[in-house]
Amino acid sequence: MPPEGFPLTVGGETALIRTAAELVVALDVLQGDCDREALDQLGPRLADILGPPPGLHVVMTALRPDDQLALVEALRDRLAEVVGSARALRDLLASLAEERVESALLAALGGSGLRELIRTPEELAGVLEWVYGSCDGQALEALGAEFLRRLFQTGEELALVLRAMDRGCQAALIEQLGWDLAAGLVRDEKDLGYLARALPADLSRRLLEHYSDDQLAGLIRDERAWEHLRRYLDREELAYLNSRWEAATHAQ
Repeated sequence: MPPEGFPLTVGGETALIRTAAELVVALDVLQGDCDREALDQLGPRLADILGPPPGLHVVMTALRPDDQLALVEALRDRLAEVVGSARALRDLLASLAEERVESALLAALGGSGLRELIRTPEELAGVLEWVYGSCDGQALEALGAEFLRRLFQTGEELALVLRAMDRGCQAALIEQLGWDLAAGLVRDEKDLGYLARALPADLSRRLLEHYSDDQLAGLIRDERAWEHLRRYLDREELAYLNSRWEAATHAQ
């Protein structure tokens, strides 16, 4: 960026824009009347002006949804760089009021951009917590099954992400991972309880059905394990699990 900044001319007046804060001031003066003109003029220079977080967030909150879409498109090739981190993406999504803008942001980032920003289950949960409607599924599809299978190491991590998601998309995530892989993330009764609590009853039951009686007996070793599960499972789940566990222990 030149030290004096980039020129922005609107209505015969020219201002030099160097930072996101200066661009917000210019947009505020324009009061929405010429925001698109300003964005079009700055065009490829926008990524340099917005710089590291929270530059994009600050400018997006000053724009109307249609102009937010225009800014996302203008930044497409350098969007992940300008967003900067999963935390900044979460904060940006939390500030957006319309699903179409969130969807455009995720589409512009694409799988490569999202994988560059999101490195942990905690970061994925933070992002998914602030998306609307079908954007849950859009983000998961962009990240891809291979990435998601590498991301999770424990049932607790998977449960953290599932709790952040729309219920209708939870099955889609487990299908991407594969039910056997999801079941294999469970190390002990704690992981089992976390996952059962995160899932609706039909999916929780389906998960439990992926364990043999012997596997359930190995996960639930003593009364302390049962005490933990009672805090997380509903009555029907506990009854089903207890019948399976008794069958296994009596057969030994």
